[in-house]
Amino acid sequence: MNRKKILIIDDDPSFLEICSAILEEYDYQVETASSSKEGLEKLVSARPDLLLLDIMMATMDEGLNFATFMRQREDLSKIPIMIVSAQPDAEKGYQRSVEKEMDWISADLFMEKPINPQDLLHNVRLLIE
Repeated sequence: MNRKKILIIDDDPSFLEICSAILEEYDYQVETASSSKEGLEKLVSARPDLLLLDIMMATMDEGLNFATFMRQREDLSKIPIMIVSAQPDAEKGYQRSVEKEMDWISADLFMEKPINPQDLLHNVRLLIE
């Protein structure tokens, strides 16, 4: 059987570790990257079946910019994207609401941190099975 490949891009090492452990337990092949630069290299070389992406890394919207960039590249545009991020606080100067404005996010699904492992698995299957 061909194992599905998932790339996780997140700057939180413990999140990468936890997510990888959950997904590998269910026989997914997992690659991780801690920045969008490293993520792009792995995206091009590994050709994952799914991308799990954090929004706030080096900048407030690094993940959103990365997802938009991916959608503009023909070779990467078909890879499903699941945003997995903490809901940003309005008092940190973040004015948009993810629920209300999903249309400006170039992603297929949004999950809020902290994640529930069963919900994560459900959403992964939804996007790549």
